[in-house]
Amino acid sequence: MTFEFDPADARHARSLARLESEQVAWFGTIGRDGFPHAVPIWFLWRDGRALIMSEPETAKVRNLRENDHAIFHLETGDDGEQWTILRGTAAISPEPSMQWLDRIEADYTAKYDEWMQRLGLTTRSMAEHYSAVIEFTPAKAILQ
Repeated sequence: MTFEFDPADARHARSLARLESEQVAWFGTIGRDGFPHAVPIWFLWRDGRALIMSEPETAKVRNLRENDHAIFHLETGDDGEQWTILRGTAAISPEPSMQWLDRIEADYTAKYDEWMQRLGLTTRSMAEHYSAVIEFTPAKAILQ
């Protein structure tokens, strides 16, 4: 089961706009010890799912290889009342990040170029180092 946003619904439309523009989200997986593991991530929202480049040996990638359940959420906005919490599943793409570049490089660069420049990175160098792509697909949403 996949959750689909309804752009005609005001809460859905606001969440979609935030998913397309916000630069940091929180991504949670289930650790091998059964406890949640949450980390801030950069992402692209494409075709109803989040794409996350990751170093291939991180805890989140290891966790997903054991259990595909995940949660993805944004901060609550300036007023603390804008909830976008997505529960679903995530998979490690069989294609490394470099193979995704023809599809995501322009959007990723537009979204993160200023931040990457401060770190001395480009989208291409990000894809080389953060070579695993996590594809998160929401099944349920909690929106405010």
